[in-house]
Amino acid sequence: MKFLGKDIKAVIFDMDGTMINSTGLWHEIDKKFFAKRGMELPKDYAQNIVHLGLKEAARFTKKTYGIQESEQEIMDEWHQMSIDMYQYDVELKPGVREVLDLIKSKGVKMSIATANDDSLYMPCINRLGLGKYFDFIADVNNVKEGKHSVRIYSYLCEKMGSLPENTLVLEDMPTCIKTCHDNGFVTVAVYDNASKDFDNQKRSNSDLFINDMNELLPLLK
Repeated sequence: MKFLGKDIKAVIFDMDGTMINSTGLWHEIDKKFFAKRGMELPKDYAQNIVHLGLKEAARFTKKTYGIQESEQEIMDEWHQMSIDMYQYDVELKPGVREVLDLIKSKGVKMSIATANDDSLYMPCINRLGLGKYFDFIADVNNVKEGKHSVRIYSYLCEKMGSLPENTLVLEDMPTCIKTCHDNGFVTVAVYDNASKDFDNQKRSNSDLFINDMNELLPLLK
């Protein structure tokens, strides 16, 4: 498959904010979590934790904001607040299924790289019928490192038998986009309302910035 003049052998999709409309719902969970403790949601909180797994995010939150509960109790609270959201409410962003169908029709391998927990993302993947598109799904627990590191992307490259220069990555968060771009991946930065203040940064650290997945359809040849 050709994309921006490059030969693409594999594609890695982020999930939250890239394929599914979930970041706004996470924002509400974060607000409720801090409000319960009489605190305002800290500025840039989402940017500080989005590339982390749940355990790392709980550790960061407890240490940084002096939360009394244990890391496990924080994770349990988040999990309870979010489980219904992923199982029943979260939907695909516009153009995602069309892009998946097109890439699948070209016989290109696809995978998911996520910082989320499988107990949340798998019910969502199953409900939305996404499993048939992907050869591999990896979360940060597979590589023991957050998505600020290139490890999860390299892991999926190895699984799919591709090299970074032949692997297209679609991400919405600036830290993850920069990581992939700096490590030689072909990188598409996807607009998401939760990271709109970082659009210029996302543009400068990617091969292409898109507002909507439908913009990819004429470019995937």
